[in-house]
Amino acid sequence: MTGNNFLLGLVITAILLVSVPTLASAYTLGIFGNANEDDTINMQDVTYTELIILEYEDATQLADSKYDDRINMQDVTQIELIILGREKEMTVLDMANRTVTVPKPIERLITRAPDDARLTIALGAGDKLVASESAVKSCLCPTTFEEYTEGCLDCYFEILDGRMPDLPETSTRYTIDYELMASLYPDVIFTTGDADLFENKVGCPCVTFDYGTNEYNYDGLYGQIELMGYVLGQRDEADDLIDFIESKVDMVRSVTDAIDESNKPTVYFAPRGCSKGFYDPKEGRDFTRTVSLYEPLDIAGGINVARDEPIGDINVGIEQIIAWDPEYIFVSCSSAETKDAIDMIMDSDDLQTVSAVQNNRVYNCFYPHCRGRPPDRSLFNMIYMAKLLHPDEFEDLDLEAEGNEIFEAFLRVDSVFTDYADWLEWPREYLDTQ
Repeated sequence: MTGNNFLLGLVITAILLVSVPTLASAYTLGIFGNANEDDTINMQDVTYTELIILEYEDATQLADSKYDDRINMQDVTQIELIILGREKEMTVLDMANRTVTVPKPIERLITRAPDDARLTIALGAGDKLVASESAVKSCLCPTTFEEYTEGCLDCYFEILDGRMPDLPETSTRYTIDYELMASLYPDVIFTTGDADLFENKVGCPCVTFDYGTNEYNYDGLYGQIELMGYVLGQRDEADDLIDFIESKVDMVRSVTDAIDESNKPTVYFAPRGCSKGFYDPKEGRDFTRTVSLYEPLDIAGGINVARDEPIGDINVGIEQIIAWDPEYIFVSCSSAETKDAIDMIMDSDDLQTVSAVQNNRVYNCFYPHCRGRPPDRSLFNMIYMAKLLHPDEFEDLDLEAEGNEIFEAFLRVDSVFTDYADWLEWPREYLDTQ
């Protein structure tokens, strides 16, 4: 990219972009060439840039304007190359508000988190993935961690055209192998933090997709998919994936939006499960940790009892859960060994006055974490929760068919949900009652 064009990228991203993705805000596409700040780069951006040139053709006006004198017809040419997909570099504003220039096309990619690897595969760019974080092997196709002897084994051996077992591991939860990363000659690294450090140590650009909160929201997810699609050159696939997710959201929302708030049950959501006696003394992550926003639950037609609490993970006391008196309790479960944790809740002397316990409405759900926020699991949780909370309205919903369609859309392997349900046991037990 020429100096003129790079500086225009800085001007556009620093001046024209007026918002950065945050909770419950729309994503603004931070791509060089998106001059008119809409959701795509097209001939309207050429026209917009030409008008700027005409408006400020007087040098004095240029000097006094918010645009500098480096905007010229070369920039129009560069935007046209972006439209045609012939650009050699692309300047983006990533989700940490960093201006990053990446080569085009991307041929070698390292991801620092399972979610980034999952979306890379969903966008049809899995062939570009040359390494990732160690947990990717058990988080994408859920299996026994570091053993890969139980779980969704067909997926594990089929995904990435069979490359998953041998995919290099460049980091763990606690360690990072910068030398290995550099030896793989990545064109770009996708990360959720420390991007400047990676750029300095590995010597390639880094794009971060962290959208600022541990709570699950679809605006942030759509922004990540859209930006990733531009960086990887998979724009059409990004549009298709967003359309797929929105089709599932709309399928549920079209029903639950019509339900009066007074008929929506209250729910306590335990996204970290229940296996350590209600509280994890090491990390505080167990039944008494919740979140104030889990958008799939809201869309499913439930009222989160913690919705008025501060943003982020929240540790609450048993007394608070009793005071909230939820009508339903959802407890995330990531293994068959912990599926009976709901019995601990049902049998707890402290919780016997809670409506959910009294009415036997305590349910397992998919664990919405795995070194990130797996969108396939949460999309299924939304549909599953809707069917539990409003059984009459969703009586005809085929959960197994929906689950397999969702996981295939993200992993490009079929029948993953069926294997997952069998391995976890509790989904199969529930499905067998339908």
